[in-house]
Amino acid sequence: MLISLAVLSCLAIHTSAQMSPSYGITDPAIREMLISLDMPRGATLATATNVAGNWHLQLSNGPFIELSLLQSGAIVFGKASVNSGVNSQWATASGDISDNRLRLNVVPESGTELYAVSINLDRLPLTGTYVEFMGSAAPKSGMASANWSAA
Repeated sequence: MLISLAVLSCLAIHTSAQMSPSYGITDPAIREMLISLDMPRGATLATATNVAGNWHLQLSNGPFIELSLLQSGAIVFGKASVNSGVNSQWATASGDISDNRLRLNVVPESGTELYAVSINLDRLPLTGTYVEFMGSAAPKSGMASANWSAA
């Protein structure tokens, strides 16, 4: 009888611990992150801002990027073309909208560079910044201007 009570007690503690989001987590930062992920969220600007469509980004160091973007909630993705005036490459783009900023990573088909672009959606004209990462050289940063039209 005593053994049965001990087993039932252990099962009750085990079951209640599994219902807790912090079950088995000893790191307080991870536990807080898990709890915050379970919190209900209201509507955010990211889901209300529609950026799907055709984009033209002019980068201050010369190249421009033409994008055709799709959107699912705050996630943005699509195809692109990076044009340096002499050379043009197909590219892929992916990113998100957060705090009224469109953040994109554009990777040309050569795979030798990545353009990390951040556009402020708060006011016209649409402007922002970018960093061009290249495998064999130091990153270059600059300003970007953008034009958008709905698809």
